[in-house]
Amino acid sequence: MAFPVSLLRTQAECDTALTSLNRELREFTLNDQVLDLRADKSAERAAERATALQTATAEVTRLTPQVAGLAVGTREHRFLDRLLTQAKRRVEDLSLPAAPGTKTPVDAFLQAVDVRQVAVQVPELEKAIDEVTAHRATLSA
Repeated sequence: MAFPVSLLRTQAECDTALTSLNRELREFTLNDQVLDLRADKSAERAAERATALQTATAEVTRLTPQVAGLAVGTREHRFLDRLLTQAKRRVEDLSLPAAPGTKTPVDAFLQAVDVRQVAVQVPELEKAIDEVTAHRATLSA
């Protein structure tokens, strides 16, 4: 569907509309880039957290039988028991829900909506710019 460019009766009106459309296009393009960057960072953080949890869980699995097999009170037992305790705490920390201020499922959903809005807006703005530019060429100065 074409935009109602016939409403613009002078090149000056076209220039004003083009200035506004180009500014809005820059804003949407920048917003698109920011959303992509946030999504990339969020995915990286989630992957890093999952890897850290897997590593800590493996450490607990490895240390548990070792600590159980050592005589209580020995230097080695105390050392490995301390490592086991730290690994268990790390597993607990990484297993907790996201801290306040971090992205919730609702935040992720709304960000996905933003991404789709931007994905639709940019081509529409580009089309409007093209149509106004073509219309401007038909008008006298």
